Amino acid sequence: MGLKRTRIDGLWFWNAYQPERGIDFNGWWWQHAAGGLLFDPMPLAGPELEQVRAGGGVRWILLTNASHLRAAPALKQAFGAALLAPAAERALFGEAAPQVDVWYESASELPAELRGELEPFPIRGGKTPCEFAFHLVPLRALLFGDIVRSERTGLLTLLGDDKLSDRGAVVQAVRQLASLRFEAVLIGDGDPIFCGAREAYLELLAGLAGSPAVP
Repeated sequence: MGLKRTRIDGLWFWNAYQPERGIDFNGWWWQHAAGGLLFDPMPLAGPELEQVRAGGGVRWILLTNASHLRAAPALKQAFGAALLAPAAERALFGEAAPQVDVWYESASELPAELRGELEPFPIRGGKTPCEFAFHLVPLRALLFGDIVRSERTGLLTLLGDDKLSDRGAVVQAVRQLASLRFEAVLIGDGDPIFCGAREAYLELLAGLAGSPAVP
């Protein structure tokens, strides 16, 4: 596994290969000055866990959707972090629901120290009621959970139509994010893009039915 340092200062990720899918599942660590953040974390143990601890630890764990609970409860305990998850997906957490400290619906529920730097955007119509994408403003990066993914390096795709409950709503939400300032696309499933990410994102939009050109 191992933590991988990215070209973006303070941003790391690690992954676990999924042989049945032929892709990696990724977890993300942002060494923010107000406290470390994990997004959709995969398991961390041994040297990697200690590396995060030595690098400032984790103050918050944010989930994009209920399917990406992953190792969040264990890491919440390991770091003494607060766990945040989408309010619209509360029913899907089942016995894990009491582990969640904050159910968010908008930026107003996010930690005050992060407002303006971490912007949440709802995406309805996926395989869960309302997953969120995040704009990591100072990093100029978009982070997705399930909706946008990559099964081939450098190529972004949507979650398969068979997993979408409302493809039109998903397309509209994904299209609107193109107006944000970003130079990287970070994803939970598949290969992230750090160079040419905007071009790859526009290529994704161009292939979606009913998606007009975005300047």
